[in-house]
Amino acid sequence: MDTGDAGGDMFFDLFQVISQPLLCANKTHHHGHHGHTCTNQEAIAPNLMVNKVTLEVDSRYSGYAKCNVCVNGTDGRGHKCTATETYFCYCEDDNENRIPCNKTVGLENIHDFFGGWGGCDHNSSQTDCYVDAVSSKFTAKTPGYWYSSLATGYCDGKDADQDCSWRVVSVDKIVTRKCHIQVFGEVVKETSPECFKGCGNQSTNSSSPCWTECFYKAALGPDSGRPGGKIAGMSLDALVEAWTKPFLPESEGGCPSQKVLPEMVVV
Repeated sequence: MDTGDAGGDMFFDLFQVISQPLLCANKTHHHGHHGHTCTNQEAIAPNLMVNKVTLEVDSRYSGYAKCNVCVNGTDGRGHKCTATETYFCYCEDDNENRIPCNKTVGLENIHDFFGGWGGCDHNSSQTDCYVDAVSSKFTAKTPGYWYSSLATGYCDGKDADQDCSWRVVSVDKIVTRKCHIQVFGEVVKETSPECFKGCGNQSTNSSSPCWTECFYKAALGPDSGRPGGKIAGMSLDALVEAWTKPFLPESEGGCPSQKVLPEMVVV
């Protein structure tokens, strides 16, 4: 599976999860460089969880392995797979040719990889511009990271291969995706309450197009949905702090903890 630091995982949410009500309203949105947004099981599957874990890794990173859930014989990226409802992973070289993955932990720099796309132009939809604006929040100093930690490199205790590259130190907290978006969204909502108020009875419904549009305007700036629009709104630090709030204790506004699955228990 792939993981991320707080900024990297927040980017995934703004890139593919929160955008769903706008990008996928008719269930036929093109995949484009936003990936298989409307069919990605990590974004649309029911009963999703968000896991906060502490990993120890060998920091001699390699190229990032792209891992997606296998559904109906495909990973959603044009690759055939057979192990339904498990992760299918692949690696690429600099020319995007598929190559074998190795045991090292892969690393993707969000700022470097997504920052130069500039995909919002006069042919883009308002939603495409919102999603493309997300990467503009990241900087060389705070780039956001994704990590790929494959099973072949897992240090599973006394029987671990001596050249394993990562292990789970702890599973710190698991929350439902539903609660996570609610808590995250409430913090963002406080910075632009009038917009959300205009959504009427949908002002708290994160699956509502109105709520979603207000979220992006608050997070990225009211003009971020048009070509050349100013990227403003909340600072990156404020967004990351809001994104991590669900992992705080309930007494501090966090989400209820969910049960740790047996395969996640650290031994």
